[in-house]
Amino acid sequence: MDINKLDLNLLRVFDAVYRERSLSRAASRLGISQPGISQALNRLRQNTGDPLFVRQTHGVAATSYSDAIAQPIQRALEGLQEALQAQTALDIRQTDRRLRIAMSDYSESLILAPLIRMVDEQAPKLQIRVVPDDRVNLHTAMNDGELDLIIGAIPPLNEQYRHQDLCTEEFVCIVRRGHPTIQGQLSLEQYKQARHVGLAVRAAQLSKIDQACQPHGFQRQIHVVVPNFLALPFIIAATDGVATMPRRLLRLVPPHLGLQVLAPPLALPTPTVRQYWPERNHQDMVCRWIREQIHKICQAI
Repeated sequence: MDINKLDLNLLRVFDAVYRERSLSRAASRLGISQPGISQALNRLRQNTGDPLFVRQTHGVAATSYSDAIAQPIQRALEGLQEALQAQTALDIRQTDRRLRIAMSDYSESLILAPLIRMVDEQAPKLQIRVVPDDRVNLHTAMNDGELDLIIGAIPPLNEQYRHQDLCTEEFVCIVRRGHPTIQGQLSLEQYKQARHVGLAVRAAQLSKIDQACQPHGFQRQIHVVVPNFLALPFIIAATDGVATMPRRLLRLVPPHLGLQVLAPPLALPTPTVRQYWPERNHQDMVCRWIREQIHKICQAI
């Protein structure tokens, strides 16, 4: 292969196809058409004398030649990106950007306060605007440039978005200390018969907790529905209800409420909290900085 005749964009196409193992996903990742991906691969095949990728039922498989050159090409592209950005090193204290982040109430409760402290100390001119993750069309807002980041235990978004796992959560049950029938542990029958306080979910979306109840042949008797998790402890402290909520949030609950924290009597999901961002922001230094701070916070909670 004559390096002098090589178009750098062909290497970007190769890298995207190798990572995605799909021409359509590679096209989405790079923001070009699938025929454009095919044309670029044909040119690269002519340069290398190797087929590079072989079609399969689902996507493509890399040849041994592609496996051999993939990592060197990835390192070269990353090195070039770093070299081009080196002359514009970030002075985070001087940035006056405004970042727009969609968060669930869970994420707001655990992440927002320490994040604001970090921003105040290290990037005092940076502005953060938070919107609830259930009040916007996340895909449309992200595609239209109205959001820079989405944080929450939400279903996987479109593959065109990058993401990072932040933490895994577990659910526990809470009742008041003076509950007339539940003391120390919660049986499945008690859980079935209890008056539950539940969290509002999006229209036509059954909560993960109720999905876990289905194999046991019941649905929770939900008598009160609230829009956010942190309302649950205060309601439970004053009633004989039962609520199921993330364990980490209980750190924010005042001890004087007098709650029992009990193991659920059935297997419940352990949702993963993630942050998602669009490809256009992946190399943006301000967006990268804020993502790094969020990751640090979540590793500590």
